[in-house]
Amino acid sequence: MSYSNPLSNALGANGPLESDVMPVLNHAAQQADGLLQRGADALRENRTFFKEGAERTQAQVNTYVREEPLKSLLMAAAAGAVLMGVVGLMLRGRSHHSH
Repeated sequence: MSYSNPLSNALGANGPLESDVMPVLNHAAQQADGLLQRGADALRENRTFFKEGAERTQAQVNTYVREEPLKSLLMAAAAGAVLMGVVGLMLRGRSHHSH
């Protein structure tokens, strides 16, 4: 006695659903491919945008440091002090929770 799988028969080369299912699957695959392509294009455009922005900012910082070296040094020291204060508070808060 031979058992057949109705699903494989329906989706097989001569199955009645092949003419209905395959166009839908092909259309879905084409849409997915289009979405992936647009996503890749958007990533490339944004990468260029952010890279150019970072380069402009770096040029502006370099110019400011050359024109105002003392102010630049004081601002860097202040930023470092603030950062160390925040890290110190975080570490102190963590040590209080562990006791």
